[in-house]
Amino acid sequence: MQQVDLTKTLEELEGEYWNEPNFASSLVIQVHRLRKKLLCELNNEDLRLLIGQQINLNLILPLALEQLIQNPLGSGDMYIGDLFCSVLQVEKEYWNEHKELKNELDEVIKTYEEARNMVEEQISKYRSNL
Repeated sequence: MQQVDLTKTLEELEGEYWNEPNFASSLVIQVHRLRKKLLCELNNEDLRLLIGQQINLNLILPLALEQLIQNPLGSGDMYIGDLFCSVLQVEKEYWNEHKELKNELDEVIKTYEEARNMVEEQISKYRSNL
């Protein structure tokens, strides 16, 4: 996997500087702002938004997967697990072309499933003792 300078912005890494948005959509304004933010400062919500808009997945998905490996239910601003759901909605073709990232996603899924099974088991025990 490529090493990325996290102290740079998407604009700097791409060498592509977008003009100011020509209409006042809050989503467009946010994406433009996030392209100017240092990668090391992107939070779960920022990653979720960029992935949802398919903005430079080659740079953004590794950052999101790194967060999800720590906590599969790590969230942005919408709901618990929204970052994970955003990553899972990336097109199948992308994952087929990026096997190393797909393997990381599979690890996140495995971690989530193991945790879910443990929690469900404990919920069942709790309910059976009521």
